[in-house]
Formats: sequence, structure tokens, C-alpha cells
Amino acid sequence: MSTPEHTSRIGHSGQSTGSPVPRRSGSVVVSSATATRTTRAVTWAGWHLGELAGVFVPIGLGAVWWEGFYAISVLAALGWAAHEVRARTRRGPSTKDRTGST
Repeated sequence: MSTPEHTSRIGHSGQSTGSPVPRRSGSVVVSSATATRTTRAVTWAGWHLGELAGVFVPIGLGAVWWEGFYAISVLAALGWAAHEVRARTRRGPSTKDRTGST
């Protein structure tokens, strides 16, 4: 028994029909228009787990070893807040903000 010969297809995403679907890799950013729900969920979880770890791990280390870790936690929290503000200003107002009161 033999396996079929591999045929190279540039941009092939593993799907047998249709056009190739762009995939997320380390150097390629998927736009929100082409991202799947799974990609969005994984990206959201990755960012928020990293942000929470950046704040709470130094707090734990500061409680146990050295109080200077509290400053690292504050810097991580400020970085997190700056990222959220920058992301919000790029997106514009949310749909809740756009609807007028009646």
C-alpha cells in the first residue's frame, strides 16, 4: 500500500475546496474582518491572561520576597491601561455609545 504523492499548493490551508483562508502565524496579524470566533477568543484570552499575570505575579512576589516587585506590578497595570485606552481610541465609540437616548 502506498500513499498518494504530495502536490504543493502555495497558500493551501488544508481545505479541499474554495480559496485559501489566511491563517494566524507569529509574523502575520489576522484582521478582525477575516478572524474566526476561535481566533478572536484565543487572542482575547492570551492578552488578558498575560495582563493579569503581569499584575498579580509581581504582587505575589512582592508579598514574599522583595517590595520592589510592587512597582513592577504598578508599571504592568499602567501599561495595561494605556493599551486599553489606545485600543479604544483606534476602534472608536462602541455601539452602545453611538445609540442616542430616546
